[in-house]
Amino acid sequence: MVCYNGCCRRTGGLGRNVIGMIRQQFTLPKYGWHCSVYYAVDCYYVTEIIAEMHGIGCDGEMLRTAYENMSSGKMNTGVTYSNFRDRETVMVIALTSSAKEFEKSWRHECGHLATHICQALDITPYGEEIQYIGDDIVEKMWEYAHPLLCECDCCKHKVKEML
Repeated sequence: MVCYNGCCRRTGGLGRNVIGMIRQQFTLPKYGWHCSVYYAVDCYYVTEIIAEMHGIGCDGEMLRTAYENMSSGKMNTGVTYSNFRDRETVMVIALTSSAKEFEKSWRHECGHLATHICQALDITPYGEEIQYIGDDIVEKMWEYAHPLLCECDCCKHKVKEML
């Protein structure tokens, strides 16, 4: 694994030492869509995530781009790849520098997921349905995302427990 910028020091992001990443699996039953989500990702986990992405069909330039993004050590970034045929997604949210930056990265990647579902199922992205899909995504991710959206001591403790 190539690691740039010393990101595998395993520190930084969210104002605390990071000793692992957070994993979540969920399904959106209405759409028959399965999601694997990785939160607070640093470059230590690139190989595992790239294998998961490849396992659902990501290859070529998209896989290289995802690898470069995650290996760069940049904070406040993410990647979302979806296999439209099999209705599967891998979403990655890197370490973030603050709760605000987490919210922006999370919202951005959720937007990609909602768009992918619309593309795969021929749902217009200009109506209400894409907004309801977004609501369903937030509902499924809330338990894991909520503590990352807050910088209080209680939520910081909850994040450490999830890592």
